[in-house]
Amino acid sequence: MASGLFYKTAFCSSYERLLCACVQSLEAWRNRREEIANSGLRSKEAGDELMRLQADYAKAYSRLEKHKDNCELCHFVSKISGRSEASLSVAVMDKKHSA
Repeated sequence: MASGLFYKTAFCSSYERLLCACVQSLEAWRNRREEIANSGLRSKEAGDELMRLQADYAKAYSRLEKHKDNCELCHFVSKISGRSEASLSVAVMDKKHSA
């Protein structure tokens, strides 16, 4: 698993940068959602903030998906490693969380 991860992150810095932005926006959304749920806060402002954070994540994920669809290097690395783009994304995200 680590060797496929190495190829993906070593050869396409754009993918890694976009994936990191995606993970960060997802974590920000999850963390804030948890904070609001635990505090019992139920206001329009809290709802608006969660909607904005969700939209930020959706935009980051969309940029990552567009990159994967258009980057020849990402396709090549996926083929030589024998893994799908989805499994590579999960592997990179898992490595980021364990670091």
